[in-house]
Amino acid sequence: MIDSAAHAPDSATLLIDAPDQKGLVASIAQFLLQHNANILHADQHQDAEEGRFLMRVEWDVNGFDLPMSAFQQAFAPVAAAKNMQWHLCQPRKRARMAIFVSQYEHCLVDLMHRYRIGELGCDIPLVIGNHESMRHLVEYNRIPFHHIPVSANTKAAAEAQACSLLTDAQVDVIVLARYMQVLSPDFVAQYPNRIINIHHSFLPAFDGARLINVHSLVASNSLAQPAITLPTNWMKGRLSNKR
Repeated sequence: MIDSAAHAPDSATLLIDAPDQKGLVASIAQFLLQHNANILHADQHQDAEEGRFLMRVEWDVNGFDLPMSAFQQAFAPVAAAKNMQWHLCQPRKRARMAIFVSQYEHCLVDLMHRYRIGELGCDIPLVIGNHESMRHLVEYNRIPFHHIPVSANTKAAAEAQACSLLTDAQVDVIVLARYMQVLSPDFVAQYPNRIINIHHSFLPAFDGARLINVHSLVASNSLAQPAITLPTNWMKGRLSNKR
């Protein structure tokens, strides 16, 4: 799968999700070396519980002798040999990020500030809220705000409306900034590995809408260190997350 996202103008990034096994890093590095790639950053994570290996590798495209248009065909045999799911983020195009928000503003305020000073390195074509309360903050930053109320009876219609807006805006990634709704599996399936949830709680071990409830649970379980959970897949009954 090939898509475009925001990275340094002269770099490309490969995201890998595969069953944990020997030789994964070597096969990826060898492929890039064969095409004269200069690796700039490489990060990896092994999920022992799920038996998964995750990797993000970024390289300088200057001197890289494989055209991006030919990358999929060339890399496909390498990926198939290790049963990899992969995603190539190509250079020279800024990512388009949508934000979902409810009534808590602190995550949104931080994102708006970082966006305004250029730290995020992306475009934000719209913000979707299930309440009107964040409209003033979003429109102050000259970003369109769309109010889509959500209830048990209107959830499917609300998600369909949101999907239509996201498609029209050509959104690459969605950030849930204290968005207090559980997205349906059908919605998540349309944005695989492109949804980031910013939440105060110690998910998935501890959840709850109110921060005080989560802190009480953490204290009662003798946990001292705080954490921030950023799930890449937000789905009822299944949560894939990084801490």
